[in-house]
Amino acid sequence: MARWTGLLAQLSYWFVLLPCWSSHVGLFICHVYSIKMLFSFINEANNQRQTATSTDHIDRVEYLPLLQRALRFGLKTGSISILLFIFEILLYLKLANQSLSLTVVLTPLWMIVGFGIVDGIICKTQHFTRVFSWVLILLLMLTIVLKVDYGYDDDLLRLQIIILGLLVAILALGIGTLIYILCGHHIGYFRLTNSQLNAGRLYVISLIIASVLLGMIISMHMARPNIFQVRVIMAALAPLSVALVGLGAYAITLDEFEQLLQFGGQSSIQPMRLRLEKSGWTAVEGKGATNIPMFGEVR
Repeated sequence: MARWTGLLAQLSYWFVLLPCWSSHVGLFICHVYSIKMLFSFINEANNQRQTATSTDHIDRVEYLPLLQRALRFGLKTGSISILLFIFEILLYLKLANQSLSLTVVLTPLWMIVGFGIVDGIICKTQHFTRVFSWVLILLLMLTIVLKVDYGYDDDLLRLQIIILGLLVAILALGIGTLIYILCGHHIGYFRLTNSQLNAGRLYVISLIIASVLLGMIISMHMARPNIFQVRVIMAALAPLSVALVGLGAYAITLDEFEQLLQFGGQSSIQPMRLRLEKSGWTAVEGKGATNIPMFGEVR
């Protein structure tokens, strides 16, 4: 953002992307460390399990659900990290040398978005809102490719308005969903933990900041600002928005880690409500809990 606004116009692209590349290295180290600690934990628990005097409930827990959950999470985060790392390298090659088309640069993202849409439609493991978000992102990528690679005239197809409209729709959908979850907590439809509630607030603030930033760009007709103070504000708002999302996700991670220690990777048992009917008492149909992206398991 500092380079785009002209605040640091001579900043090298490799320096801009260096924190991203460093984060992938850090994530790889975390994966290796997690695998070592997981095996160490299971070996120690197996030894403790043979001890009749052990009073730790973890020693009596079946570890297969924990292994399955850890493996599934590790493969998902590892795959996404590798694809994003390839995308960042391709993006650097395009920005530095202009040797690649945007279609080729977005290849890893095509794979991620395509898998999300297929998984939501065929496997039916996602809510309609989430699948609709994937579709909006796909349309956004297609319109940007048409504008950059094929040079369609904006006056004819008005791709610039379509791109901005899709961005506004994605942000509005995200803010609306978060407000729905937070309001559902206050009326009792959801029962968020303190970490989930704080994370939800941070997500909302982050998207509001992103909306303000997008509004500033639209008000300037996609042109770089000329006022120094505006450049500083825009350069500060962009990383602040990302940092708030990361902080909220970190709070959710701590909450999920506590649940892993408590239940050993197994799904927590949620009591089902009873309802009095003419034929007698019956349990209300429902899982009692659901998995929401960026929130984890929500009661």
